[in-house]
Amino acid sequence: MMHNNNVFSVARAWYALRADLQQQRRAVLVGAGAAAALILAVNVTSANNALGAGFHAAFFPLVLVVGGLLFTSTLFADLHDKPRAHAYLTLPISTLERWAVRLLLSTVGYAVVALVGYFLVTLLGAGVSQLIWGRSHAVFTPDADAWRTVLSYLVTSSLFLFGAVYFRRWHAIKVILGVAALWVALLLLGAGLAWLLFSGHLDARTLNIAGIPPRLQEAVELGAKVFFWGIMGPLFWFLTYRRLSRAEV
Repeated sequence: MMHNNNVFSVARAWYALRADLQQQRRAVLVGAGAAAALILAVNVTSANNALGAGFHAAFFPLVLVVGGLLFTSTLFADLHDKPRAHAYLTLPISTLERWAVRLLLSTVGYAVVALVGYFLVTLLGAGVSQLIWGRSHAVFTPDADAWRTVLSYLVTSSLFLFGAVYFRRWHAIKVILGVAALWVALLLLGAGLAWLLFSGHLDARTLNIAGIPPRLQEAVELGAKVFFWGIMGPLFWFLTYRRLSRAEV
């Protein structure tokens, strides 16, 4: 059954979400269990030299960002496997619903699970550590840095969601390599422009440019922030939707 790609039904989206969770529950449980066991073990074994909240400054971003990006990069694996792709693409849901469910899983869904799961693991770790050592790491409570990490993850995951729908395999690795190549290209372009525009201020030994007007530097920094926080997420979410639409034609 085919539906208009621009139609959104909460009931069908809920059906698609349940189907996704049912299909991926084993992989999710195994991954979540392994991560929880690792964090719990490190938490307890290192608690004798308790770092307080400093422990979470290192491990929470690892769980949220690294785990989330790896999870996001696998969300469209069924689309690139012919037998599974047929079943997935013939679900009685629209492209908009299909896209919205995977977007929800990769962003708010994963972030909420990571926050709650990490809190529960550190709560258990604190109890076990108190029994063994008489001291423990602080129980995780999100601070300003943690919330900034969450916001950064929500934006960055958009790139990996697009990579998941665009690449057939090795999704995360190809996204990282693509970003690295783009970064190198931008650095070379920036260096070339700096050489042309500010050659008189360029120190050839250190490649430092002392004469760039502060306003230009501020404009570049502002442009980078605007792109990351205001453009990057919606752009790659839209590109993911467009790619998914073509997969259904």
